[in-house]
Amino acid sequence: MQKTLKYILASCLFLGISLSVKSKSSDKTSDDGGVLADTVSKKQEFTGIGPFYYELPPEKTKEQLLEEEYERKHRAAVSVMKSLEERGLASVLQQTGPYSPPLPNPINTANRADLQAALQRSLQSYLQLGNMEMVSDLQNRLAVLYVEDKGYERAIGSFERALAIKVEIDDFNAQAVIANNLGALYEFLDSTDKALLYYERMNKAALKAKNIHNEAVALEHLALLKARKGQFKEAQHDIIKRVLPLYKRDKNISGRVSAYNSLAAVYLLEERYTESRWFHLQAVKVASMANDKQRDLSYSLYHLGNVKKILKEYDLAISDYTSAATYALQAGDEMLTLRIYDDLGDMYLQTKDYEKAAEYLAEYQHIKNRLFPPASVKDVASAPRVGSAMTVMQHFSMQR
Repeated sequence: MQKTLKYILASCLFLGISLSVKSKSSDKTSDDGGVLADTVSKKQEFTGIGPFYYELPPEKTKEQLLEEEYERKHRAAVSVMKSLEERGLASVLQQTGPYSPPLPNPINTANRADLQAALQRSLQSYLQLGNMEMVSDLQNRLAVLYVEDKGYERAIGSFERALAIKVEIDDFNAQAVIANNLGALYEFLDSTDKALLYYERMNKAALKAKNIHNEAVALEHLALLKARKGQFKEAQHDIIKRVLPLYKRDKNISGRVSAYNSLAAVYLLEERYTESRWFHLQAVKVASMANDKQRDLSYSLYHLGNVKKILKEYDLAISDYTSAATYALQAGDEMLTLRIYDDLGDMYLQTKDYEKAAEYLAEYQHIKNRLFPPASVKDVASAPRVGSAMTVMQHFSMQR
């Protein structure tokens, strides 16, 4: 009897301790006050027999998991943008001379090193022969390869040597091309004043060569750079009164499309959205008449949709972006398609259309991994800042 009583008392004591521990555990919550915490400290506090009490947070929904995927995409956006900027720069650089077929883009590292060595040997041979025209063309070509290799200082040196020779032999058309290359490189490096200097040299060379197209391109670049410096009125005047008339004289429809998009970009920088939207609409209208219809329409609709996206007119923006994607795919422009899918996914996520958001995220990742294999897209937080996205996109649309 006495043993039985002791057993009952011991059992009650053990039960009381267990309930006390359980009660203390249930009082501990996470910082947000909603989910019971599962912490190491709780395990250390528990001294009884058996497992300690804890409660797991609820399983994440598909929507929450998708939002986390988008957060990862946004964190990697700096690296992807820098890769697009680099690819865009390489695509606008031009060769000089009659024997200058376009370089493959992109060039892998091994081929690039071999090409550089071969060009250096050829350059020395022509230097010994005294053929300075070929020396200049090879210097310009070598500079393009240095840009591909991200050797920007070496590229600037080679471009400047090439330009100096063209000045000596009075080759004005080649001077315009090389000055354009230097202007584009300095613009990429966000050195606005130096970019202005070389686009002005391009304009002067184009005037001497009586090359209307190069003159218009130079003035268009100058207008965009003036806008970046806050000189909006002057930039708008230059495009309306000088650039557009030149493209009309040259019967260059794609040039007019580019000029209207550039004018709209200037108004966008000034935050005058109504005017920006209207000039992008003019670009779309003219683009429908262009020979390169798919390319011109894709860029014009992309820019138009971007203005609407900024204004949070998501339904209208999605319509423009979807049309732009169709034309970009027809034109085979994967870099623009990547940008379009990037924005489309973000807008569908904003409008809570998770199915479409997931679809465009998958398409974006597919193209991104094809254009920039994961090993080639690195953290660029410490990399030098490059020119604005608006400027690079204008580069794409202005090269005809």
